[in-house]
Amino acid sequence: MLNFLKITIIYSLVIFQFFILYFFIIPCKAIDIKDFEEEFIVYPGGILQFDYRSISNSARADSRFDIRRARLNIEGKISSRLNYKLECELQGNETRKLTDAFGNYYFFPRHRVQFGQFKVPFSYEWSINDKDFPFAERSIGFSMQPNRDIGLMFAGDVFNNFFSYYLGSFNGDGVDGSSRGNQKDDPELALRCIIKPFSFTKIPLLNNFFSGISITEGRIDLNNILLNVKSTGMIGTKRNLYTLNANTKFGALLDVNKKKRMCFESGAIFGPVTLFFEYKRLKYIDLKPVRGDLSNANFYSWYAAILINIIDEYYNQNNTRQTNINGKQLNSYSLCQIALRREHFSGDSNWIISNSFNSTKEAEAYSIALNWAWYPVYRFLIDYTYTDISNPLRIRINPDGSIEYMKSETSFTCRFQINF
Repeated sequence: MLNFLKITIIYSLVIFQFFILYFFIIPCKAIDIKDFEEEFIVYPGGILQFDYRSISNSARADSRFDIRRARLNIEGKISSRLNYKLECELQGNETRKLTDAFGNYYFFPRHRVQFGQFKVPFSYEWSINDKDFPFAERSIGFSMQPNRDIGLMFAGDVFNNFFSYYLGSFNGDGVDGSSRGNQKDDPELALRCIIKPFSFTKIPLLNNFFSGISITEGRIDLNNILLNVKSTGMIGTKRNLYTLNANTKFGALLDVNKKKRMCFESGAIFGPVTLFFEYKRLKYIDLKPVRGDLSNANFYSWYAAILINIIDEYYNQNNTRQTNINGKQLNSYSLCQIALRREHFSGDSNWIISNSFNSTKEAEAYSIALNWAWYPVYRFLIDYTYTDISNPLRIRINPDGSIEYMKSETSFTCRFQINF
């Protein structure tokens, strides 16, 4: 019975590959070379973020200037059905430079297959581009969710965005160049679905309401157990709110079964006001320590945010049409936006090493941010974030043997951003 099931799966995969080749090769045969040359378009671009971050705790040497992101990208289309994007990260802390390298093939106008390395579909927060994100950093729970990975995904929407879906299969190891274990693991499956139940109505307070759910699951090996939960002020440092890896308080782990994630998202847009909320869960299943029985590790986080556009204007000077180097329309632009966020994180206390002071059970954070853009390519951001933690974290051991601890964090970030 087992062999029959394996044979069935293999034949199904072969048929699926022929199905993909059919949609790729047959339309290409009908493309005239002149049409191909006319449709071939390349858009160069990038983003540069220059930060100064101040940490109020005098015992921490984390106040610093920083180049938060320095990215170059090339995107465009080869035909009316096929487009692509390549992006690399030049920032110094990044060891794996390739961020995005993928193509999209539209087999129907609103349905596509995406292949390569790209963002794993998970959460509304992750769908917002870095250049447009209203806070200095993403939420604490972002550390629990998937990042970019290599895989294949089907995506689309029906009934004019009434229902959108993203369904993909990924390696589960992260971006290209990430370490991989020698144990058997399975691809990670990811699903994100969003529904706008009132999109067909003309009710101003309801037609932009959305709700969605994201799920990922995959069998993993010990190399995939690496959880470093960070607050805003810990980004770019070795400090963490919570740490879980293959070395636990019971000793080294011997085995692990699966990793599951879930995210519920909801939000709405009311004119200049945007509200959104997310609840995320992460679960490691059947962790096997050297000493002790099989056990799970559970984590959850939530946040609620509100964005208010005080000024949001687009206009052409002298009613003339201008274009930038990307061939896009260049308008005079003015944006002033205030953003507020409240978030919570809860870690599994069973996996906190006693008296190590390297993980906290819970954390609460409050953020307020002001965004100001006076031109499409320039943006200035000020972010204030206060994080309160339930268990003290060790900062350092002094030469006299005394230990300094951290019980809260106050982070102030100023950012100048250039988009091109």
